[in-house]
Amino acid sequence: MSPPREDSGDSNSLSNRRTFLRATGTFGTLAFTGLSGSATAQPDDEKRSEDDEASESEDGSVKVYEGITFAKRDVGEMKLDLFVPAFDSPPLVVYIHGGAWKLSTRDNVPPKRYAREMGVAIASVDYRLSEIPEGVDPGFPIEDNPTPRGVFPDHFVDVKASIRWLRAHADEYGYDAEQVVAWGASSGGHLALLAGFVDDVKDLTGEAYSEDELTKEVAPDQSGAVQAVIDWYGVADLTRLQGEPGSSEALLIGGSKSENQAKFEAATPLTHISSDDPPVLAMHGRNDEYVSIEHSRALYETLDEAGVDTVFYELDGLNHVFGRGGEETIQSERVAMSLLTKEPRPAQSIYETAHMAEGGSPAELIGRNLPAGPRVIRRFIYNTIAPDRSVPWRGRGPRGNGNDRGRGADASDSNHSHD
Repeated sequence: MSPPREDSGDSNSLSNRRTFLRATGTFGTLAFTGLSGSATAQPDDEKRSEDDEASESEDGSVKVYEGITFAKRDVGEMKLDLFVPAFDSPPLVVYIHGGAWKLSTRDNVPPKRYAREMGVAIASVDYRLSEIPEGVDPGFPIEDNPTPRGVFPDHFVDVKASIRWLRAHADEYGYDAEQVVAWGASSGGHLALLAGFVDDVKDLTGEAYSEDELTKEVAPDQSGAVQAVIDWYGVADLTRLQGEPGSSEALLIGGSKSENQAKFEAATPLTHISSDDPPVLAMHGRNDEYVSIEHSRALYETLDEAGVDTVFYELDGLNHVFGRGGEETIQSERVAMSLLTKEPRPAQSIYETAHMAEGGSPAELIGRNLPAGPRVIRRFIYNTIAPDRSVPWRGRGPRGNGNDRGRGADASDSNHSHD
């Protein structure tokens, strides 16, 4: 079944919804004014250090490495923070923060306790933010953000560089990077999807972007491909945005859509979808005021048509960053998981599509329907990139007799309400 269109009388009609997308020609314009980085963090979401030197600390059963430099650009150093739970070689998740490509920092990540509870290493990475030309009001103080700036494809180049660097240093930090998940929110969701659908940074070479722009200086012998994607309310189709001068998407690309159509198309995740793409878990609020849910609906249908395994959660009544109300309820990604799982849970529709080759068996992405939250994410990660491994149970290592495997894991989740 296809997800329903917001204002369609025929909720199951793919052809009707595609006509709607063509007729409107736009999903609006991203016009963030600092909300991803301005919210007050909750007690468990403390601000992390921005020291120039990398620091290491222990926090319960999670080892924390902060400020690790993974790339040196002409405009400054790109850094990452790494949270490694005390499990044997946990799978690696690369987290890409949101902020309309122009604000926020790698500090805007779900709390490190989720590394422990989900049994994964989480790397929250820098990428060059969009340059703000003179005379353009970004709606926030630029000087407060130390992250270097650039123009696309710089954002994408940095994300791919972080993945290659993390693969090269897996043994040093004690995680398993053979299979990697890219997880992004909002504009970070856009970059995570692009990282999933474009295996190598050089694959973006073409009419819009030259090979010289798509540098591969960091760990060039390592793969930048990812094997699964988690997309929180991400921008899937840049071409459907208005792209007016000064808009977030125009700042990303370095000019308006009317003058840079080829660049908008090349930077659009939907452009690159093919049958060999990794599985995707998408979650999006139906009341999202900043990134229309139509992005995720189009993503789900395009992936389904291409034969890519996908799970899509439509969350009733939720705004951007899973806020429950108007713009005043939108907070930081540091509290997004808490908002997502806050009681009462929002009504939600779950769409899952799995594709099977002749004589084969369908992949199991989440196993059984559960409300959106850490359990679903954990199941998706282990079922896609670590299906033969035991799933650490709520931060206490492998459960019981060790029979809790990736496929069909968390069989007793319904007995626990924490996440």
